Amino acid sequence: MKYEIINIFEEDYGCEGIPDNEELMCIVALRDENGIEKHVSLSDSFITENDLKKGGFVLLEEV
Repeated sequence: MKYEIINIFEEDYGCEGIPDNEELMCIVALRDENGIEKHVSLSDSFITENDLKKGGFVLLEEV
């Protein structure tokens, strides 16, 4: 399904930082074609590799 990206927030790992052997994750606010908003967790590398930005669109399997 095609989703509009409403906003992207870095997850807050607190003072401990990112746990060992884990990837930086972001919370992405999405709006589907029916206007329903959802929040999903996506890796920072996926966001960067796919050049995802606020106001852009992303195709994802059902979330």
